[in-house]
Amino acid sequence: MRVVLPSLTAVVALSLLPAPAAAVPAPPPLHQGWIVTQQTPYRCLTGGAAGTSLFTSVCDRANKAQDFYQTSDGHFTQGENCVEPKTTAKGVKVKVVPCTYQADQKWWFTTALQAGDQWGPCLTETPLDSAGHGRIRLQDCTGAVDQQWRSLNPW
Repeated sequence: MRVVLPSLTAVVALSLLPAPAAAVPAPPPLHQGWIVTQQTPYRCLTGGAAGTSLFTSVCDRANKAQDFYQTSDGHFTQGENCVEPKTTAKGVKVKVVPCTYQADQKWWFTTALQAGDQWGPCLTETPLDSAGHGRIRLQDCTGAVDQQWRSLNPW
């Protein structure tokens, strides 16, 4: 009896320990999928490999360069790359670059995409070129239709 009682006491004591805490999942992305022009609903923001300047083209589910994710801290990513303007000067191109997760890669996204925060310049689609692509530049925010975007999950 004396051998069983200490073993039973140990089993009871171990069963009273709290269970390990479950890992807390990371917050979901604020956006995942396509960024579509409000002006022409079938035109998507398109990136690509690091160094590519953003442009718009016809939305295509097979085109992974149109898949964007916005992290909870405001970065727009494509795989391991981020969307970044070279500067926030008017007329500057916006490129896909390796992520550094610094402030220069943050965006404010409501119906406009603004570099940095809600006071930054807006992502603006220029008129289509002969290949049917709209070039993307940063411009002062005016609320014009060429600065309006919406999130669309194509999956």
